[in-house]
Amino acid sequence: MEYKDPKVTAVDALYAPLENQKLTLSTQTGANILFQWSPSHAQDGQLVSYEVVFYKESDMNTPIYRIVSDNTGKELYAHITHLDINKACSAAGIPTGETGTIYWSVASWRGISSAVCPQKNKLTVTRLEGFEVIPDNVYITGEATETGSDVAKAIVMQEPSEGKFEVYTKLKNSGSFSFVDRISGTPERYYINAEGKLADADGEETSSVDDEAVYRITLDFTNKGVTTTKITKMGVFFSPENKIIIDLPYVGLGVWSGTGVVTFRQESWGRDERYKLQMETSSGTAQFGALNPTDSRPAADAPASYYYLKLLDRTTQWDDKWKFGAEMDGANVTVSVKLQGGAPYTHTIKKN
Repeated sequence: MEYKDPKVTAVDALYAPLENQKLTLSTQTGANILFQWSPSHAQDGQLVSYEVVFYKESDMNTPIYRIVSDNTGKELYAHITHLDINKACSAAGIPTGETGTIYWSVASWRGISSAVCPQKNKLTVTRLEGFEVIPDNVYITGEATETGSDVAKAIVMQEPSEGKFEVYTKLKNSGSFSFVDRISGTPERYYINAEGKLADADGEETSSVDDEAVYRITLDFTNKGVTTTKITKMGVFFSPENKIIIDLPYVGLGVWSGTGVVTFRQESWGRDERYKLQMETSSGTAQFGALNPTDSRPAADAPASYYYLKLLDRTTQWDDKWKFGAEMDGANVTVSVKLQGGAPYTHTIKKN
C-alpha cells in the first residue's frame, strides 16, 4: 500500500487587512494587526492548518517570512505583532524607519500537501526606527559601573520583552559606560548619543551621568529609545497603613535590603498582612507587585514564584499585593529585593 497525503484547496479570499492598507508600526506592548481569510478544505475532510506568508514586490513566488495562524495554525485568523511585521519588512529589504511595500497571502496545509491563495494583498508599512539586528543579550560595562571596565565582568541586563532591555544599577558620575552584546570576543558596542537615543559605538563613544546614583536604564532596540530613571528610595509598602514601613537601602548589583519590625493591622475581620514594594524615582512613585497574583499567605514550602515581582503600571493601595506569613506578625524581619538580569525579579523575607 502506498500512502499519499490528501490534497488541500487554496484559500478563496483574503479578508483583512484590505488591499493597500497602510500601517505605521509601533513598539507599544501588544501592538498587533489582525489577518483573516476564508477556509480551505482537505480531501480527507480533516482539519487544515494555515500560515500567513509574506512576499517582496520583486518576487511574488518565494515567501520571505512565514507565521502560523492563531491556535498553532488551526484558526482562520492570525494576530501578528508589529515586531513580526517589522521582521518581514526587513526581509523585504525596506530600510529601518522608512515606508515600503510587502504583500501577504495564506498557505493551507494538510500533512505535506499545501496550496497558496492566488490573491496577494498589498500592505504599505512604515517600519520601526530601531536596529536591523537586535542582540540576544545586552550588558552594561565601563568605569562608571559597579563592575568596572573589564568586559568579562559586565552586568547582564534583563529582557522584559522582545527587543527591550533594562538594568537596575548604581553609576558613578566619574568615568563612563556603554553597552555590549557579549562579554567575550569582539562585542558590538552601543551608547546613548547626544540626542538621548541608543546608537552604535563606531569608535570610542561612551555615555555618562551627571549624578552618582542608582538608576533604572531601559533600552529599546526596536526604536532606539532610552529611558534613564534615578531611584532615590526603596521600601516595603504596608497596604493597611498606606505607607512604607521598612526602608531598603541599596546594597549593590541590583539588590536592596533592610531590617524592621512588621506588625499586622487589627481589623474587625482579623489581622491585615498585605504589602507591596515601593520606590521613589526622578519620575515619581512606582510600585512592584506580585507577578503571580495571590490572596493567600505563603506556606512554609511556598514556591519561589510566590515572591516573583513585576513593576506595576500604576500605584495603588491594594492591587497586586502579597501577604506576610503568619509568623512575621510582630517579628523583626529582613527584606531583600533582587532586580538582577538573567533571573526572575524577586524578593525574600527572613525572620531574624
